[in-house]
Amino acid sequence: MAIALGLMGACASLPEISRTQAVRDIKVDLNLTPEDLTVAPGDEVRWVNMRTEAILVQIPNLSKEDLTCETGFDSGRGGMLESVKVQPNETASLCFKRDAEVLYNVRVQTAVGGGDLVLPGVVRVVADDET
Repeated sequence: MAIALGLMGACASLPEISRTQAVRDIKVDLNLTPEDLTVAPGDEVRWVNMRTEAILVQIPNLSKEDLTCETGFDSGRGGMLESVKVQPNETASLCFKRDAEVLYNVRVQTAVGGGDLVLPGVVRVVADDET
């Protein structure tokens, strides 16, 4: 009975639309590849840390209601983290529900100037019928 209730609870929290199974990588090394990415609603956008030190992915105003999946951004308190640390050779990802232009920054450590380098990027979420 407990298992059935657990499964029913899991189904109640499923997103309005499912993931498309398409995964689009943004590789973070000396720069972002690509800096400007266009995806369909439900595609998984994955930030891949190719560097030897941790990076910080920052997405202002991130809302759980705008997502169908996430890895690494859940605050654990029902909200979303706007800033997540991604270790070397690790990833963080999001799937967006609807059309949007998502501006983000990736902060990386740099020896030049002894501080952080900010790499700006954009993810454009566009339904197929609009492309």
